[in-house]
Amino acid sequence: MTSSLIQSFPKDNVLGVECRVFIDDFTFSMNDTYTKNFNASNLSKDDIKAIEKYFQRYYKIIINDQVYPLIYTSSEVFEKHNVLSIKFAKKIPSITEGDQICIENTLFFEDFGFLQSNRMTVRIPPHISEEYFEVTSLDEPITLNL
Repeated sequence: MTSSLIQSFPKDNVLGVECRVFIDDFTFSMNDTYTKNFNASNLSKDDIKAIEKYFQRYYKIIINDQVYPLIYTSSEVFEKHNVLSIKFAKKIPSITEGDQICIENTLFFEDFGFLQSNRMTVRIPPHISEEYFEVTSLDEPITLNL
């Protein structure tokens, strides 16, 4: 399971995403394909690039048919809980009524199939104060028509 907070900051026209993943699952998915010897507690520049590539493939934010790749800003390890919190930000155009936002969160489905679940909280002020979504298969992108 993953848990994400997706929110826009209209004052700065920035989209922020915080995604929490289990460290062992993420390490399993990252190693060999995206990087070697991934260490969540001590990320190298190559690890950060690999994280961005991984999220480009499996976690897409699309606003009015334009993909906005997430840019890594920071991460925090919660070792006691085996959790890695990864924060991203991306400059976006001003979101207005009539815009469409599509979220494709397919993290870990290739590795864990039907056992995987991705939960998301979305805040897009003033259009969406807070809504919750859960993706349980590859065929379920979230589409928000504002």
